[in-house]
Amino acid sequence: MQRPSIIPVVAATVLVLGSLSSWPSGHAVGSTPRESESITGASCGVERWDVKTGMDPDARLVNQSASVPTTVLHLRSIAAPWQPPLHRRVQPTETTVWAIDATLLRYKREMDADYHLVVADASGRTLIVEVAPPECISASSPFLPAIRAVRRAFTARFHPTPFWQRVPVRVRIVGVGFFDVKHGQSGVAPNAIELHPVLGIWWSGLPSPSTGGTPATAPPAAPAAGRLVVRVAVTPNPTAPGTETTVAATTGAGATCTVAVRYPSGHGATSAALATSQRADAGGRVAWTWRLSARTLGTALATVHCVQGAREGSGTAAFAIQ
Repeated sequence: MQRPSIIPVVAATVLVLGSLSSWPSGHAVGSTPRESESITGASCGVERWDVKTGMDPDARLVNQSASVPTTVLHLRSIAAPWQPPLHRRVQPTETTVWAIDATLLRYKREMDADYHLVVADASGRTLIVEVAPPECISASSPFLPAIRAVRRAFTARFHPTPFWQRVPVRVRIVGVGFFDVKHGQSGVAPNAIELHPVLGIWWSGLPSPSTGGTPATAPPAAPAAGRLVVRVAVTPNPTAPGTETTVAATTGAGATCTVAVRYPSGHGATSAALATSQRADAGGRVAWTWRLSARTLGTALATVHCVQGAREGSGTAAFAIQ
């Protein structure tokens, strides 16, 4: 999608597909000593490439263990920056791992070696998601293990080429928010937001390669051992400056929980009402209410972290300030 430039190829031996306990387990993707895929006639990307692939200094702010369920419509409604910084992230959108359900409409391999996927919701609203090339990413990227897993699984199942292939299929995609620059790309959202890179992808309704006819559906996954499931909701949503707003969560009974709210400006909420820990009741419920003081409108994030003995977990919810 961008002007070509050569970045040294990096191989990795560790393969871990982020902790996404609230989503289904994906198609089998095992580790291999090194990436065997070769990219012919393609070069690595240039513009904001380090942000796209996690080689930027802000990548450490992205919590890969907590994904925020959202929709194509919501992502397309997030206000875009006038000019995204070349080497830093636009918080909180580009420091958030988002998860969507959509239909994969078409895909191809771009000249910068990305797999360009166009997905759509039930109303036909489109969004671009990108499967990045591991060969163009250094070992400094915390996303590299997940990128390798996704790239290998997608390549094996869909065999992308430089030409559009169309195979409408339902997908569940987990990826990091990213603001691109509009340059006529197929499927671009009005605000040019993408999920880039994709950290997890699951599909259904396709024949399984091993059986030739069994739908390759993704069964629900049990929570990872030693981790608590934390489900978070914010009310009212949308909310507004000066409005009493509540973050509520459900988790294990008796767990001790804390909350952190990050406003669209990237600053954290400093209300004393959010500074106290809460102990989950017998139903596993905790809640905090404060008067919202943000002056910047847009998408904010509320993250609740809970500990119950040796187990812990986090959950995040996005909410709109209008």
